Amino acid sequence: MRVALQGAPRRERAAISLARIKAAEPGALPVVTLRDGSAMETGKLEAPEDFKSWMLGEVSDAQGIVDKLQRAGLALRRVEPAERAGSTRTWLLFWEPPRHLCESFDLAPELLVILTPWKEAQARDVSLAEEALRRDHRLDRGVVLVVARDPAAERRLARPVQRTGRLYIFVSADAVLTVQDPQRWLRDLLQERIGSGDLFAAGRPVFGWDFVGRQQELRSIRGRLLDGRPVGLYGLRKAGKTSVLIALRDQLISDATADDASIVAIPIHVDLLSLSFAEMKRSGFMRYLLRSMHEALERLDLSPTNLGLPASFADRRRLGELDGEDLERLVPEALECLIDWARSTPSRPAIFLLIDEYERILGASRFPVTDGLDILDYLRGLIQRYPKTFNILIAGLDRQKASVSRYGQRQNPLFNFVVDHPLAGLEREEMNELIRKIGRRLSLHFKSDALDVIWRETGGHPYLAREFGRVIDRQIPSHKRNSMRIDRAIALEHLEEFRRETVPTMQEILDAVRTIDPQAPEVLAYIVQYPEDAEESLNSFLKPESVHTLRRYGILNETGAPEQLRIGSFGAWLLQNQPIGMPTAANA
Repeated sequence: MRVALQGAPRRERAAISLARIKAAEPGALPVVTLRDGSAMETGKLEAPEDFKSWMLGEVSDAQGIVDKLQRAGLALRRVEPAERAGSTRTWLLFWEPPRHLCESFDLAPELLVILTPWKEAQARDVSLAEEALRRDHRLDRGVVLVVARDPAAERRLARPVQRTGRLYIFVSADAVLTVQDPQRWLRDLLQERIGSGDLFAAGRPVFGWDFVGRQQELRSIRGRLLDGRPVGLYGLRKAGKTSVLIALRDQLISDATADDASIVAIPIHVDLLSLSFAEMKRSGFMRYLLRSMHEALERLDLSPTNLGLPASFADRRRLGELDGEDLERLVPEALECLIDWARSTPSRPAIFLLIDEYERILGASRFPVTDGLDILDYLRGLIQRYPKTFNILIAGLDRQKASVSRYGQRQNPLFNFVVDHPLAGLEREEMNELIRKIGRRLSLHFKSDALDVIWRETGGHPYLAREFGRVIDRQIPSHKRNSMRIDRAIALEHLEEFRRETVPTMQEILDAVRTIDPQAPEVLAYIVQYPEDAEESLNSFLKPESVHTLRRYGILNETGAPEQLRIGSFGAWLLQNQPIGMPTAANA
């Protein structure tokens, strides 16, 4: 069954009357035809009553569970089947938490509840939940509630859950059904489970609701890309480069309005860290690029067949069957067709290729450097041929691979071509917001004097700031969490433990400093020991370019700051581990 839908190709902004959807066979989803001719299941739209009735018919005790959660103060907003068909299937329930819970635990506008009907919990339920979280940024990205018939679900799914980096709270269906005071039960459950969760741990990149700050950087990077200038995003490890890149991608997608003519850009994210060993060659990169193009078009609800892309590209399932020769032909054809479509569209959207971990195709992995140079040569040619229509962003640890003029007999296509954009730590207020946001979820209140200590030690470096919060958090038992105040004394009490646990990160920062300038570690250790000589030492023993880069990376403080190093814990580590002597003057 198909229904014409006039308006946006984007599922979030589509509007459809349920009265226009005729009855469908149980277990099968009705289908909507979009303006571009592509099909979309109405399960992606908001049709809660239809799906709710199907769920109640499929899942035993579902009505009682829904009633209890509603009595707990949650408001059911949407219901979707996690799978297209089947007489028994997992269901996704999207609930709006009451205001007091949102404020107490810093919850997002909606909370995802997974209702599983299986006698034994299944790992695919976690995968289905992750898929829902990726496509819907209204959902809380840190907490997922799972109601399961299997009392051993938490133990059985411990491994797949651990890989997500989120807190999955498992409760048995029987426990929900027998609750006497649902509101108190839900609050106590969140208090206990969130309070014991390792929420400060820095794992995967953060995005959507959990992304904090970086608005100035996003504006700058976006402006340069739209102006036709390729960008190199560099920064220390764990400084948040990938999170910024994903935030940029999602921002550009969300800017698309109800009319597909107003799409601003098509961001294609290529994370080279995801390349398998078998793909470490040019054909592997090409195949991965095609998959990434499919994902980019899906996020914008654009159909490949309506963009003039070749039929061999349109069938994503067959990409794995293509050989190297097919890929060499298909990638240029698909990209040029996409560029032609963008240039003929009234809004003339730009196509941005966002290449994460760019060093991996220039010698930092088993990927042949000649293949990497061939790829970059081709991409540079597209940028020059189609200015402001096609552009690239490369992200990596530093500019070293991009700043080499030649690789053997080959010129480096990136040399003097990309605009450097080093990424320092968060600004002071951004770091405060990050720590307080996580703290609120854990029922911890971080006072300003405690945040002063965290700022002095981390300089806003996201990973280090979170790690300091983590060290403090894990020493506080759940029963003491009732808006507990974390002050300066508590922060100082955990300072040495924080420094011990971040030794590997200090070594990584040292390696980055040495890459910027081989003499920099010795000079930095010297000015930490003798701060009164800092300005003279920096000007005498380091090149101006090195000092500038150290500041832009958030390692050195700006002139006039009370401390010479922005990351105080790195300065303390240098004093203990870096021999201090008078370096040789670089500018003599």
